[in-house]
Amino acid sequence: MNMDESRIPRREIGSDEEELLDRLWEQTAASEPSHSNTSDYADLQGRIRRRIRTRRIRTLVGSGMAAAAAVVMAVLIVGGPAPAPADAFEQLARMGVEIDRREVVMTTDDGRRMNLDAEARLERDSAGTLALNTESERIAVAEERRMKIEVPAGREFRLTLADGTEVWLNAGSTFEYPASFEGLTERRVTLSGEAFFDVRRDTCRPFRVEMPDGECIRVLGTRFNVQAYASDREHVTTLVEGRIAYRAGESADYLELAPDQQVRLDCDTSEASVRQVDARAYAAWTEGWLWFEAEPLAKLAERFERTYGIRIVVAEPLRGYTFTGKIRRERGIDYILDLLAGTTGIRCEVEDGVMYLR
Repeated sequence: MNMDESRIPRREIGSDEEELLDRLWEQTAASEPSHSNTSDYADLQGRIRRRIRTRRIRTLVGSGMAAAAAVVMAVLIVGGPAPAPADAFEQLARMGVEIDRREVVMTTDDGRRMNLDAEARLERDSAGTLALNTESERIAVAEERRMKIEVPAGREFRLTLADGTEVWLNAGSTFEYPASFEGLTERRVTLSGEAFFDVRRDTCRPFRVEMPDGECIRVLGTRFNVQAYASDREHVTTLVEGRIAYRAGESADYLELAPDQQVRLDCDTSEASVRQVDARAYAAWTEGWLWFEAEPLAKLAERFERTYGIRIVVAEPLRGYTFTGKIRRERGIDYILDLLAGTTGIRCEVEDGVMYLR
């Protein structure tokens, strides 16, 4: 069935929507005359906020099927406070799904190896000694060391480099960098996977990100997201603010990007194309959001695998289905699959620790 997309509400409904709360208050006040003073009004608004849960998913069905559907739902839960959502990994365990819970690992070029928590910071103490500060310890680091961080599936990591640049590393990523940029003409780092960079400005030492197959990004100071997993056939670089110079390969010319522009590299043809986007969608993962726009289910399943450290197999007839949505990561895969099932009839079955979508 075709649907007139111009009639589909585009505005998300969130728990801070005053307009929605006012409408709910008016409806409630009509049948609850006792709630008429200011304190009662504020109390009721607070309770309404706590009971609103947002579910937004827009489904565009591809693979030769001429159907499109969209669902926008605001669920008002009555009869007491809404229960807190279960931990995403507890959900998976209850479903019988095998979870990869490996640690984030840092190694140095002199053979040192250690497990890390969720974040770390390279900084100097009052005596000028460089050290890696983690949540649990302070580790002295020699200036000349080159370091590597490996973030497994199901984990994320935040790193502050010695120059103050902040790097968010997504699941399944590997990042290499020097302990110090002192004495260097470039701040050169290497990425395989996905990372968001907030680069500290330094006009004397450009910041350079190198990726598989000769890609590189050169900046002075800016904020941008890079998705360049070695297994992906398309790499995506998105600029949030500032300017970047992107090069698809050693023989290619640099492309200059402005905010809300994105360059996509076809890894099979080495062709790069620039388009206008909403850059927030590509940086949202750093704030705990899974944000996807017209994304095929096969690709979406790969993201879920990395995010939750699980294995998902998608039936061939469903691989071309595309979805758009924005969901909190901690909601968990069970919640997400409920949304998919509600709009397409997709079934989720777990066999031998593997999740099958059929």
